[in-house]
Formats: sequence, structure tokens, C-alpha cells
Amino acid sequence: MTFLLIPPYLIFAFFVMRAVLKKQLTRKRKWQMGLLTAFLLYLPFGWDVILGRAVFYGLCAMQGGVHVYQTVELGSEYFDKDGVLLLYDPKKGFNKMHMPNGYYNKIQRNRNHVKILNISRMSFNISEENVIIGSYVKYTYFGGWFMNYIEFGEKGEGCPSSKLASEHLEEMIKNVFVISKDN
Repeated sequence: MTFLLIPPYLIFAFFVMRAVLKKQLTRKRKWQMGLLTAFLLYLPFGWDVILGRAVFYGLCAMQGGVHVYQTVELGSEYFDKDGVLLLYDPKKGFNKMHMPNGYYNKIQRNRNHVKILNISRMSFNISEENVIIGSYVKYTYFGGWFMNYIEFGEKGEGCPSSKLASEHLEEMIKNVFVISKDN
């Protein structure tokens, strides 16, 4: 339905732009007012794209990625003979049988973290009782309302995106659980 409103809006925008440009006397003023008018005509469809991307990149820079709040020294029984931690396998996920007592992992998904801007948040936490000692936070941005409404929406842009999520989880776990120096 919204898709049907595009042609009338483009015709309206053309006549508004034409009227604004006709009233300008100098070439420089025509460019200035033309750009300003084009931006103002874009805002009903794209205001949330501008704001959404700014908020998304801000969240990624400030809160996304791997965070280690406390390290835990473990005995050699939690590592194999090569020194690889037995708690996490990138292909199978967390191995609850090898998880030390008192520690647990929890996944939190919030599809509507910033609902109006289509930003979701997912975090993988390692906790001791109710205190988070390590986390990996991933944000996903799904584009503006207009493109999603007419079903040409983005599949989602995630961050941090430099590695796969399993590699980030592995990095977090290796930094939280370290081998005891006594062993």
C-alpha cells in the first residue's frame, strides 16, 4: 500500500522543488535551496535511516564486542593435553559438563532493543551466580521503516563483524577462563 504512495509523492516533490527554485535569484542560492528542499523532502522516508545508523554505530563502538570483567583461573582438568579449553567447541557450543561449578552461560536476545530504529541486541554472558564476568555483545541494524514496510528491507547489518560470532565467543571464553599458574 505504501508503495502506491511513492508516485504521487514524487510528483508532489517535483512541483515543490520547481516552485522553490523558481523563486531564487542567484545560481548559488538555487543550489543551496535545492539541496535543503531535497533533504526536507527526503526526511519523511529516511529520517530513521540517518538516526538509526548513528545510534547503531554508537552502540557498536561503545558496547559491542567482547568484554571481560573478571578472569577465573582453572585447574588443568578443564584443559586438554594441548592446553585447549574444554568448555567451548566452536562447532558444538558450550560443553556444560566441563563448566566449573557456580559458573553458567546465558544468551539474551532483544529484537526490539531500540524498536523505533530497528536495532536488536544479542549478548552471550558468562556469569558467576548473578554477576556477569564476561560477555560478547552483538548489535544488528535492520534499516529504516520505509524500506522494511515495502518489503525491500535489509537483511541486517551486524557488528562487530570482523569475525564470526563463534570466534568472538571463543576469544571471550579464553580471556575469562585461564589456566592456573600453579599447574
